[in-house]
Amino acid sequence: MNDSASFALNRPSYLVKILKPEDAVVLQTLYEQCTEFALLTDGQPPSPTAARDEFDAVPDGKTTDDKYILGLFDPHNDLIGMIESIRHYPDNQTWWLGLMMLSPQQRGRGLGLEFYQAFENWVSKQAVKQVSLSVVEANELGLQFWKRLGFEIICKTEPQQFGNKTHALYVMRRAVAASAG
Repeated sequence: MNDSASFALNRPSYLVKILKPEDAVVLQTLYEQCTEFALLTDGQPPSPTAARDEFDAVPDGKTTDDKYILGLFDPHNDLIGMIESIRHYPDNQTWWLGLMMLSPQQRGRGLGLEFYQAFENWVSKQAVKQVSLSVVEANELGLQFWKRLGFEIICKTEPQQFGNKTHALYVMRRAVAASAG
């Protein structure tokens, strides 16, 4: 797990920091606040070890050194959001965004947009050309969110098993603007 990043949003006192395995307890609280997402995707609440497991879950060919879990902290230093990502996946020109969560109490205020934009700005400094992600077909609000941010659907997968549910996925991508520095 790489721990060499932190950056701010355009809101006073909001900060994004790399989360480490020792942050699993606070991350688990966010997972439990976002239970509706787990119910939508997996048909069951997050497991008691969901946050801890997130730190070790990497795709074939990648290691935990390629994984970044970014936490969004409010002015009270409470974790209110997270982005899980894999650098150079599925190729060296791409960052994969595996999961983005925002506490339900924080939604609808533009924080998700600002959090993603700060993430993309940081990623653009890592010499990549695009961010890719997938959205389960049942997540209509998520699909619309990513489309509003300029992500385009590049394919729809065959249905796959997620916990107690089966979903097709929309694989999406967005070009990243080149960074000047």
